[in-house]
Amino acid sequence: MRNRELTNQDAGQKKGFDKKKWRERHYSHKFKVQQFDDRRKKKVLRKYYRELKYIQGEPQDPKASTSDFNHPSQRQPTQQKKMSATQKANLEFERIKQQKLDRKADLERKKAEKEQKLKEYREKKAERFKRLSKKTKKGQPVMKDRLEMLLEKIQKQCR
Repeated sequence: MRNRELTNQDAGQKKGFDKKKWRERHYSHKFKVQQFDDRRKKKVLRKYYRELKYIQGEPQDPKASTSDFNHPSQRQPTQQKKMSATQKANLEFERIKQQKLDRKADLERKKAEKEQKLKEYREKKAERFKRLSKKTKKGQPVMKDRLEMLLEKIQKQCR
């Protein structure tokens, strides 16, 4: 009889679902606040250990000597001074202003390129029209220019 009891306990009987715990985890404000506090404490501890490791541990810069690094007064700050809100806003404003100027210059450059291409196209078209519209005294088209244009077209395709 005793052996049976041991085998049941050793077999690790499956625990049933605890609805009270589940409800507490999902709906209890107290439980959520406690989780928040635990996370905050862990974060503070991690930050503390990291700072402790930085003060006592190896220097980040391999050129810096260990004796200079260990003393807190000789340690140089790794971070720059924090900017005020107005300084940040001014920086952001300047950055946005520069972006706008860049965009404007880019648009002007593209517009100039487009106008140049359009001008070249119109000149080419006018010259072509001039060559094709030539007539003889009797009103017949001049074939010499038409044949030259065809020859140029064929040569262009062969290249």
